Amino acid sequence: MKNLVIQYYIDINKYSNPTFNNLGPSPIEKYSSYSFKKYCDKYNIDYIKITEPKLGFKHPTWERFDLWCDRSWWDKYDQICYVDSDVISLPWAGNIFKEFKNPDAFKVCYYRKFTGNTADGSKKRCSNNPLMDPIPGEVLKEKCWQTGLFILSKESAEKMRNLVLKYKEQPDAIDDGMFINWVTIASNVNLEKISETYNTKNNGETINLKGLNFLHCAGGKKHKEGARVFEILKNLYPEVKMDWR
Repeated sequence: MKNLVIQYYIDINKYSNPTFNNLGPSPIEKYSSYSFKKYCDKYNIDYIKITEPKLGFKHPTWERFDLWCDRSWWDKYDQICYVDSDVISLPWAGNIFKEFKNPDAFKVCYYRKFTGNTADGSKKRCSNNPLMDPIPGEVLKEKCWQTGLFILSKESAEKMRNLVLKYKEQPDAIDDGMFINWVTIASNVNLEKISETYNTKNNGETINLKGLNFLHCAGGKKHKEGARVFEILKNLYPEVKMDWR
């Protein structure tokens, strides 16, 4: 049995709602997949990039729910780390699977918009998610997480599976991030918090990268030629060549 890092990068035009959540293709993906291939080679971890629809629901962001829906993933892997396609593994990053390996836990990153917030503030942040209406702010503060990275195990996937299977029942106002946060709380899955250094949302301009493992590129400028983040990425991985035509 092994561990796996998985990413999804699928043509949005193969889905019924390609503009869902305003998430479209990004040139960051080329750096992201390259960095995680190197990361996985370094630590003897399997790497898969999914490029064709399987669930085929609304938009590629929903494809990751296949990790719960299809139990055959767990015939081969002990743990699976999902990573957004705008997250960069920095060359010095540690082995996330060695650091966080509780077999029963669903592993998610600290998210300061909740963990650093008040209960009332956390409740307000979820005011546009009716799934969260019955849930106290103290629980939201403790258990809400940023969905760009998580580590799933067979045990945690099974604990959450019946609720995840309700994904097609959700109205358009509920996006995939809102939904999986609700599943996390409603399933009462055992949570293990991962250091925020493995999922720091920043454009790289205002933070010391040496303190990080993974950089989650943020901000609208990240998609544009000439953005500061590409200068950073070119210095980290000069062998990656971008074609802006």
